[in-house]
Amino acid sequence: MTALAAPTIWYDTWPSTQTSGVSTTSNTVASHWEEALTHASLPITRESLHKRFRELVNTWHEERGFSSSFTDMVLAPSYQRIISLGHRIVPLIISELRDRPDHWFWALQSITGVNPIPDAAAGNLRLMTRAWLEWARGEGLE
Repeated sequence: MTALAAPTIWYDTWPSTQTSGVSTTSNTVASHWEEALTHASLPITRESLHKRFRELVNTWHEERGFSSSFTDMVLAPSYQRIISLGHRIVPLIISELRDRPDHWFWALQSITGVNPIPDAAAGNLRLMTRAWLEWARGEGLE
């Protein structure tokens, strides 16, 4: 499993909707169950992921203001909402990091489970950014 593979959700292991040896009604119920679970996991919005991300980034900047507190930055509600968007948001965060370096490291590590930042680079925004961009390149995200 690569670092960007979506986490397995319990219903991902649900048996095929076309189970042999059971009635057509059972297959129909299983099919509807699987469809309902899939829809339950999708975001309830029609706006594009990119637009949602941009709005959350703007809100994050407003929420944290001029604070340099790491805690204020990563615990801001909009930053947490960005993290909740999961693996599909990683390419947008990488793009944002490349264009406007900022403190995206906590979000990236939370989502991917990876920390490519060497100890010597800790605290250095430029070096931390470089480490994540190199990681992204290696993962085919750049």
